[in-house]
Amino acid sequence: MVYFGLLLLGVFLAYLALSLLGGGSFWFYKAFKKKEAKLGGGGTGEKPRTCPLCGHVLLKGQRVKSLLFRGGTEAGGVKEQVAHLLGCPFCYPPNREHKRVCPVCGSVLPPEGYLIARFFTRKGKKRKHVHVLGCTECRKKPPLRGRPPS
Repeated sequence: MVYFGLLLLGVFLAYLALSLLGGGSFWFYKAFKKKEAKLGGGGTGEKPRTCPLCGHVLLKGQRVKSLLFRGGTEAGGVKEQVAHLLGCPFCYPPNREHKRVCPVCGSVLPPEGYLIARFFTRKGKKRKHVHVLGCTECRKKPPLRGRPPS
């Protein structure tokens, strides 16, 4: 009976040590890692990506729907193109659950609206960079003098 008690104590201490070293419950370690990998962050320390229109956290493999235009300029190994950002799987096509808000002016976009952005690509780098300039509402051009607005 004494050996059985010592065996249980040893198992408990081993479980406690592994739990403290792993940062969480040892038995749920694999499930925690799967959930973390699914959210996209993983153990790399980078913060999860969000949709610039609705702010929803994008899961691994989810992308923002965008239109990238040909051409652009290239200087210093950085290619710059114009892009139209339509939304993520949660806010595009437009729906009533997730409002599409411009991060520049703060207005709610109409169903046919989109964000206008600059898309930067560096040679030799996998990651791309997007700079949002505004939306179809705040980037409207004022009418030229002498010409009636259309």
